[in-house]
Amino acid sequence: MTGGDGRVELRRGADRARTVHAGCEARHGFSFGAHYDPANTFFGALLAHNDERLAPGAGYDTHTHDEVDLVTWVVSGELAHADSLGNAHLVRPGTVQVLSAGTGVEHAERCGGPGPVRFVQAWLVPDRPLREPALARRDVGEQLAAGRPFLVASGHPAPRDRGPLPLRRADAELHAARLPAGAGWSVPGAPYRHVFLTAGSASTPAGELGEGDELRLTAPPVGSAGSVFAGSTELTAGPAGAEVLVWSMGSDLRPG
Repeated sequence: MTGGDGRVELRRGADRARTVHAGCEARHGFSFGAHYDPANTFFGALLAHNDERLAPGAGYDTHTHDEVDLVTWVVSGELAHADSLGNAHLVRPGTVQVLSAGTGVEHAERCGGPGPVRFVQAWLVPDRPLREPALARRDVGEQLAAGRPFLVASGHPAPRDRGPLPLRRADAELHAARLPAGAGWSVPGAPYRHVFLTAGSASTPAGELGEGDELRLTAPPVGSAGSVFAGSTELTAGPAGAEVLVWSMGSDLRPG
């Protein structure tokens, strides 16, 4: 985890710890399961950030979550989702899903198509009293096709039938973009920002990003001289474009 001293970390997807079994491969952004690193247990309010690949017919049998928002973004293929709330459907590219586990929910995830599925799943820790679990989905295909950044999910209240999906953490937002070649994005400011490249390539002041790479940006303390990323938060898509997910968060998980 980065601290609050104003830092930038560029982490390569190839360096992520991996869990591989029975046609499932999970690449972990933070400590997960048997992969424990005391210096990398969370960032901001994110407790997990997994880059998952499931072969046809493979997946995760029914299991339980509580006290997290599970945010799922399918990069390619089809993900079959079923849960104890009675939902059973396929999640495809262009649809984002938030499963607020609340007091407890069971779900299963499997590859739902004839080819493999790749998806990114983040676990966000709520800052609100636990409520009954709920699931929300949003079609973002038009926004992706427009080639501009947009707000996917937010802790701020919004009408259920439009706008960003609800998160149960007030100071957290998820932004996304599928940028054409050469397009720029000034990443939204926040004390904690997590930038993940799902596809393509991009240049940033901190270095070049490829598929599966991430940046963790921690703002310097108020009144300090700044950080190595001060003065620019610009990201520019490479020759094949870039699909980017950006979490912006106002606080982290440290006590107090």
